[in-house]
Amino acid sequence: MQTRQQQDARKIYCQVSKVDKNLATQYARAVYRFPLLVRINGLQQTLGFYMGKAASDSGEGEECFLKHLCELLRGVDYSGLDHKVSGMELEEYLYCSRRCLEVSIWYRRFVESVLKVDITSGGAEASQGVKQEEAGDD
Repeated sequence: MQTRQQQDARKIYCQVSKVDKNLATQYARAVYRFPLLVRINGLQQTLGFYMGKAASDSGEGEECFLKHLCELLRGVDYSGLDHKVSGMELEEYLYCSRRCLEVSIWYRRFVESVLKVDITSGGAEASQGVKQEEAGDD
């Protein structure tokens, strides 16, 4: 029998490994910002912000991340995400917030290891530029 952490890790690894390489930087940015925004603004405002970004032309990373998150949090459909969260009782809302923060750690780990995107050190473009410089030294 696997722990919930093991199950989460397996599912998230599969999700992240299927992210399109052209979307990797946007997806990584959405993953990295998510836990901080949840802690500062709360889950409902963060999801509203991400859904607003997803509706725009530049929000493919946020949309992909939200769909992955909904898939992981069984019983939550992406199309009704904002209504589902806004209608939660306090205990359910707090549980969902903690659960989202808990799984965001796995998303972040796999973005770094599978997608090879690290936006913490000066942005994804900066880290890719360093890798290109290192390749040019050979």
